[in-house]
Amino acid sequence: MTTNDNSPPFDDSPHWDLDQLYVLGSEQLYRDLELIEKKRAAFVEKRERLIPGEGLDKEEFLAFLSDLEETSMMAERLGCFAALNFSQDTSDQKAQSFLASIDEKLALLDNSFLFLDLWFKQLPQETAQQMISHAPDYSYWLNRIRAFKDHTLSEAEEKIINLKNVTGSQALVKLYDTITNSYKFKTDFADVSPGKSVSREELMVYVRSHNPQERSGAYQELHRVFGQDGPVLGQIYQSLVRDWAIEEMTLRRYPSPQSARNKRNDLRQETVDSLLRVCRSKSSQVFGEYFKLKAKRLGLKTLRRYDLYAPLVEAPGSYSFSEGLGEVEAAFVDFDPKFASLALNVPKAKHLSALQKEGKQSGAFCASTVPKEIPWVLMNYNGRRQDMFTLAHELGHAVHSQLACGQNFFHFHSSLPLAETASTFAEMLLAKRLMDTAADAAHKEDLAFHILDDAYATVGRQAGFALFEVQAHDMISRGATADELSDAYLQNLAEQFGDSVQLSEEFRWEWVSIPHFFHSPFYVYAYSFGQLLVYSLWKIYLRQGADFVPKLTSLLSKGGSASPEDIIASAGLGPLDDDFWAGGFDVIQTLLPQVDQA
Repeated sequence: MTTNDNSPPFDDSPHWDLDQLYVLGSEQLYRDLELIEKKRAAFVEKRERLIPGEGLDKEEFLAFLSDLEETSMMAERLGCFAALNFSQDTSDQKAQSFLASIDEKLALLDNSFLFLDLWFKQLPQETAQQMISHAPDYSYWLNRIRAFKDHTLSEAEEKIINLKNVTGSQALVKLYDTITNSYKFKTDFADVSPGKSVSREELMVYVRSHNPQERSGAYQELHRVFGQDGPVLGQIYQSLVRDWAIEEMTLRRYPSPQSARNKRNDLRQETVDSLLRVCRSKSSQVFGEYFKLKAKRLGLKTLRRYDLYAPLVEAPGSYSFSEGLGEVEAAFVDFDPKFASLALNVPKAKHLSALQKEGKQSGAFCASTVPKEIPWVLMNYNGRRQDMFTLAHELGHAVHSQLACGQNFFHFHSSLPLAETASTFAEMLLAKRLMDTAADAAHKEDLAFHILDDAYATVGRQAGFALFEVQAHDMISRGATADELSDAYLQNLAEQFGDSVQLSEEFRWEWVSIPHFFHSPFYVYAYSFGQLLVYSLWKIYLRQGADFVPKLTSLLSKGGSASPEDIIASAGLGPLDDDFWAGGFDVIQTLLPQVDQA
């Protein structure tokens, strides 16, 4: 580990080689676009062989599915390349234009395939089940298609929606990304290099600073910049929410805005209600107690919102990327060498972009293309311990994808509620590794607080976001302004923190800085779901040791081939009711005496 100075040693942070997918403007790219068009045209020609209400013989049905899967995988790779190319420089006009053109082409492709989807949904139940019996490897996906029968429109209407989304909701999301990724923040509050202009990722380093002035200054600057554009960003959000309501409720007849996401996640409304109900009742109690303990340990009467992620001791230095990756690798090896090997496939294949660059998308993600291809990971490495956890998280996603590579394309991608399982478990492995190798008692204590900080960030904070989303969609349906949404957001924070955390007025604009609200409505409860699930898995791991490894591997290898509740039941974790979620909070609560004694 290196010492702090004015030039953090992140020069070894890798940048991916997207040329392995395509080169923008290359002959190969346009040849593949032409090939997809030929496959699309050939597929459409077979439409006349589908008679409404009548099935196909086994060979012909499997041929339809094979052609659809092959073309879909080619389109997925192209779409992934366009998105990755844009993410590495969101200010690049060529990247913006190419992504928009690919989005339009993929929407047209989806429209061309609609006839098969609609034909299959309209089959009599007995005929549909006969078709499913012809293709057992695709049974879950085929049954899921049928599950949306009551929410599917006519072919003409579905085509219009696909096309209007390209220049409608998708364009608004890209506009939000372009605006917010161009933001620069001043570090007038910082001891080192005051007044420096930095990206959001660089700014957020300071929220975990040992210096309370730097923590408050970073948050104030973040919300000053977002707050300046708050009304504009709020208008983008309002338009996206109205678009969601028009499509999902008015046209598709879902009973509520959230139920559309629940259906796609293959979760019962009762399960999601149970999750959020327990999070709402338990978070203020469990995390409220923790925040009071942390305030005491920091020598504060009351914890400020600025201090939520404050370290107990000053960071010993910055981790170079190779050092951070080495710690993640060691943590994974301790669990299972195969787990580590799959994670290291990503940097070895040059599929990892960790280098901080001008215009690069903020945050982090893991993008899986198709089965048997190594996923792509983007993050912004700044040498913090938190960056190691982000690296572990995203490489955990990559492990999940590679374990699921035996699934067909339609069963490959995990559902949102299970998508955070491997990534969150990976963070737990890193936390255990760092606790076991901590240099002294002070740093071990600091890590214990860090684990609880992250428990709040993933469970309490994300559940709070989900509850706000429900309220925001309702308020916008009744004409709420951006200022009124900000007031509601601040009130939600006040209820969440109670008397355990002191809030400041600028946090009223925090909601416009949360990309998930704009990108994927009602996505965020998946984080709370995944974290509480992982706590249950972690309890089993601590009890069973090496015997647990094949059980987790089996769970992850299922990809999206069954419902989340069925996959969890197969792991022997029981029904997802209030007691299940409360059990996750019990694990969090067992850590409180440890930090209290410290």
